[in-house]
Amino acid sequence: MVENQPGIETPVQPARTIPIHERSVLVGEVIVVNGYRANRALLKGRFAEGGYQVHETKHFWLFTRAEEPKTILVHWFASEEMTTNIPGYLAEELKRFGLVNSNHQLGELFAGIVGGALFPGDVQRAWNYFGANTLQRLLAFIGSSTTLGVSEYGIFAASAVLYQRVLELCVGERFLDAACNGGFLSLLLAERVPFVREAVGVDLDAGVFRVAQDLAKERHLANVRYLRADLLTDDFGTIGMFDTVTALHVLEHFTEAEMYRVLANLLQITSHRLICAVPYEEEPSSAFDHKQLFTREKLEAVGVWCLKQVQGKARMWYEDLPRQTGLLLIERLAQ
Repeated sequence: MVENQPGIETPVQPARTIPIHERSVLVGEVIVVNGYRANRALLKGRFAEGGYQVHETKHFWLFTRAEEPKTILVHWFASEEMTTNIPGYLAEELKRFGLVNSNHQLGELFAGIVGGALFPGDVQRAWNYFGANTLQRLLAFIGSSTTLGVSEYGIFAASAVLYQRVLELCVGERFLDAACNGGFLSLLLAERVPFVREAVGVDLDAGVFRVAQDLAKERHLANVRYLRADLLTDDFGTIGMFDTVTALHVLEHFTEAEMYRVLANLLQITSHRLICAVPYEEEPSSAFDHKQLFTREKLEAVGVWCLKQVQGKARMWYEDLPRQTGLLLIERLAQ
């Protein structure tokens, strides 16, 4: 997807000033505008002249009116701020306006922000910076000897803390990250765990891990692979056996019946440890396509079910992580 990647160096802004109309892209029925370095007072005035009402959040200005184009979303992210924080900001700040009622809507707006308006005519470069920035911050967080403030890393810190804990719990030489989404955990395993022989990320949508795939090539991480795979298929076990299998923020995307099919498949390919993480929410997030709610009690019940599937030849423990995240670990006992 991305060629000539600069690794994880801090990106440099384009030399010329790009007119605001060149930094606008139509995403569904919403025009997304990159307002970085724009004159905010002048921009607000122009939209007011066009009959728009402005709704301001921490990271966005949303302009709305009755006539077409009805909705314009302005963001202020510089290239170095393009990380996995953005979907969280979109979901938290725009939910009340009805712009992120589904994962499809969220994905469209996210793509519009990262790939559609940052570098006009060079979408690959934009996604390159997104991947490089995200990996850079994860490596910095995990490599720190101190506990870095959540405020410094924003929403991103929740993922970083989870990855940090998972890296501490991983054992063996072969690892599989189920429904890997962006695929960053496999990169971190290859970078930070010296005994990794193979780190595999799988997802039903091969498009979501293309940036990580290219970063692995750029960084010569020959032990990292990404595959398209469906966690619900009966032949999922043919993928092979792995010492540690992770399913991080995965189970909530399935119905309860589907979840147990997924867990059965994951247990089948786990030779030592299965690590799952779920959010504790008051209601399922429609923006992230969540289909069920988890509590500490429900997570414990899932663990008990897993122990029954392996006929008691395992043990489990669970713990709570920041930002209402629960972690469950199933460890097979030595035969």
